[in-house]
Amino acid sequence: MSSLTLATKIEKVTGHIGTESALTLVGALSGMPLAALLPVLAKSLASERQKQRIENAFVQIDATLRQHSAAIQDMTDAQYKLINETILALLHTTSAEKIEYLRRAVSNCLSLTEIMPQEAIVLSRIVRDISAEEADFLVINFAFERVQTMWPAVQHDDFRVLCVDPSSTDALVVTGLVSLGLLALAEATFDGPGLLQFSPIVAKLLVLLEAPRAPSQSP
Repeated sequence: MSSLTLATKIEKVTGHIGTESALTLVGALSGMPLAALLPVLAKSLASERQKQRIENAFVQIDATLRQHSAAIQDMTDAQYKLINETILALLHTTSAEKIEYLRRAVSNCLSLTEIMPQEAIVLSRIVRDISAEEADFLVINFAFERVQTMWPAVQHDDFRVLCVDPSSTDALVVTGLVSLGLLALAEATFDGPGLLQFSPIVAKLLVLLEAPRAPSQSP
């Protein structure tokens, strides 16, 4: 099923010209925005891989939306914006892992009926810019109350602290999360400054990015 077919279907359900325009553009570009501008890039194997990844993602999103047509009909403006922005973010994503997070976000957004307009704006930016590695870091480490990048690690008695080696790849991830506003300086403590804490929006972001739960089985 082509992404253009997906555009027609969502437009039929929502009746909003913005969706039609955005997703028709997606269909026209076939998952290759740069190749559309520079045809020589279309000859690369990377371009073909990107096209296949995007097409597969749209097929999965299409199937999800088919199963939740009632939720789409009743979605709020905030949900609508977030789903729109998430779908458009696929065009700029070459990471298969990031594409999977975006696909989850579309599905999970259908359940976020209480999301506020400003939250949708902020989450749209984050979903667009966050890397799969940064999302993984949040999923794995959100249980920690503080994060520090000092080495050797300083012991803290008041908080459960994640110690990140400043020379490690995770330190680059922490820097990225700070730039996204997902990690921020915590209050100074007796043990010393330099601790970071997760921003409140992270909890809602993780709901958006979480994997679907397996259905429970009766004994």
